[in-house]
Amino acid sequence: MRPLSTCVSLLLSVGVLTLASCQAPSRNSVETTSFQLPSAEPVAIAADHSPANTGGPTAPTSEEDHSRHQLDPAPEAANGTAPNRDLHGPRDTALYVEMLQSDTRIRELKPELVAQNLFEHAGLSRDSVIADIGCGPGIFVWPFAKLIPDGFLFAVDVEPAQLDALREGLLARKVENVVPVLASYSTPHLPVASCDAIFIADTYHHFEDRAAYMALLRRRLAPGGYLVLLEYKDGDLPVGPPAKHKVLKEVRHAELVSAGFELDRELSTHIFHDFEFWRLRRAGQ
Repeated sequence: MRPLSTCVSLLLSVGVLTLASCQAPSRNSVETTSFQLPSAEPVAIAADHSPANTGGPTAPTSEEDHSRHQLDPAPEAANGTAPNRDLHGPRDTALYVEMLQSDTRIRELKPELVAQNLFEHAGLSRDSVIADIGCGPGIFVWPFAKLIPDGFLFAVDVEPAQLDALREGLLARKVENVVPVLASYSTPHLPVASCDAIFIADTYHHFEDRAAYMALLRRRLAPGGYLVLLEYKDGDLPVGPPAKHKVLKEVRHAELVSAGFELDRELSTHIFHDFEFWRLRRAGQ
């Protein structure tokens, strides 16, 4: 069981971090401490990952929509609000939120099944702490939160409109064990050694310097914690981004190994997704 004092300390820490993350993100910083304050200039997180790409950062592709949901990107949202900070997504955040929580996508991603497997295979308990990186409006947040009534979940995203939609859901559902966190491009603003599991769905290919970001996430895991990925399979599929926007599975695995992880297990629960559980690589390996 996680001591009550530990949970309180983590919640106090994330309050400071969430306030810090409301600043615009830094172009050059990959954080050196979890309490770093970002500077005023943002950096793009989107990159073109063609089959020839070996995993390094490439030029941003912010004007390309790969959602397959006919959400055309535009210089600004149709309603005149600020465009999407997630440069891998369409510019209109309202339409993007709607697409991310659509019934079609929920049937495809099976959030309840994902939550059950995460709880079982990551060895979680009622008082565990989970982080959902790139949480969007929260389709995974709801089943995760149910499984940890005595713990809590960091719901992390770079786009304020996604967190606005999430907060509305939290209020409507009366969910009180979820902490929304406005991330910067270079860091999720999570406390060190705080998370029993870090979950990333359809977001791995959004990170610019992925190996560095994964190494940063490694420090956010508590002892024995898991990094869990749900990512589209290679190639062109009936759903999801085109093949050129994906990170090849072999490249993803090489990056995670270089960041200090080892693959623990892979589940065959989804038609179009790889569902992977990664642990910190053991000493001597």
